[in-house]
Amino acid sequence: MKTIKILHIFILLAFLTACWDLHEVNEVSIISGLAIDKGKDAKFRLTVELLNASEMGTDKASGNTASIVLGVEGQSIGELTHKINQAISRKPIYSHMKTVIISEELAREGVVELFDLMDRHREIRNDFNILIVEAPHMAADVLNITYPLQKVATQKINTQADTFYEEWGGYSRVRLKDLVDAFSTDGREPTTAMIGIVGASQKGASVENLQKTEPDAYIEFTGNSIFKDNKMIGQIPLIGSRSYLITQDNLERTSISIECEENKTVDIRLQSIKSNTSVKMKAGVPHIQITIGGEGILEGTQCSDPISSFKVTDEYEKKSGELLEEEVRSTINLAQKEFQSDIFGFGEILYRSEPKKFKKVKDNWNETFAKATVEVNATIKIRRSGLRIDSYLD
Repeated sequence: MKTIKILHIFILLAFLTACWDLHEVNEVSIISGLAIDKGKDAKFRLTVELLNASEMGTDKASGNTASIVLGVEGQSIGELTHKINQAISRKPIYSHMKTVIISEELAREGVVELFDLMDRHREIRNDFNILIVEAPHMAADVLNITYPLQKVATQKINTQADTFYEEWGGYSRVRLKDLVDAFSTDGREPTTAMIGIVGASQKGASVENLQKTEPDAYIEFTGNSIFKDNKMIGQIPLIGSRSYLITQDNLERTSISIECEENKTVDIRLQSIKSNTSVKMKAGVPHIQITIGGEGILEGTQCSDPISSFKVTDEYEKKSGELLEEEVRSTINLAQKEFQSDIFGFGEILYRSEPKKFKKVKDNWNETFAKATVEVNATIKIRRSGLRIDSYLD
């Protein structure tokens, strides 16, 4: 009987428990994004963008700023995530963070230690964007750029990144786990998307920038960073970001233009894109083979070619495949010859297929990768031509 009474007490206690770490909404500041720069008087400067919730909706908005940007300096990012209350009044909450911006200046000195905190932190998720802003701009400058349609800079960048990825493939969609794995795994070097500020960043931070049809400043994606030995050493152009996604079998859809006559083009919308990559060692040299397949929709033409002709569509399919092949080869060749950095993870693929052979070249894989032969084969099938078959053009 005594045992039963004790059991009843424990059952009742279970209904009396509460959230031990509960914080009321009016007691916290929701962090939408971080910017990390070199500090002037300390190692780092951490800048945060806080949401002003009362200005997020349309009903109760009073015309004030939708976000607040403040920063502090210190010797570690972990310390600064708490020291930020030197500048803000409420407890910072990082679970809704959408974007982390890092300055190119800091990235070139090494950023591997920055991500240890984020990888351990129980509040920080793995779904935020990690971007590097091109010099000479600071990462904090990005948080100050206003935009009429989305007043919170980091939320605008988050939406812009996802849309750009889905529509064209210009954003590499590298997450925290991807970077940590690349820093800690043999056979792959880290990479992440790069952005630039177009226009005058100081004017872009003004309220007047929200009221102009042509903003004084805005953010655009410019390509992908290339890391080696945990430091940024260079950059591939925007077209290389799309090629990178193809090598990762992670490109959903994109658009290309192929030449049909001199100075005239045909627009092809590609979708259902799949790729397969194999890496084999032959006579001590890696042989990389990438096979690409996809379907195309003819979206527009500047030529009068009869689209109903199989000969014409076959020619368009061939040129579409050749264009993708050249883009992917050129991107890999740039990483090989100029940077000797395998951001594509070909070493990982070799390890999975031939682990013993990879272990022999593991310690100097980047140099071995630079000597690799690359074969790319792309097959595109044009399935439709929109609401019209042959063009009305003569």
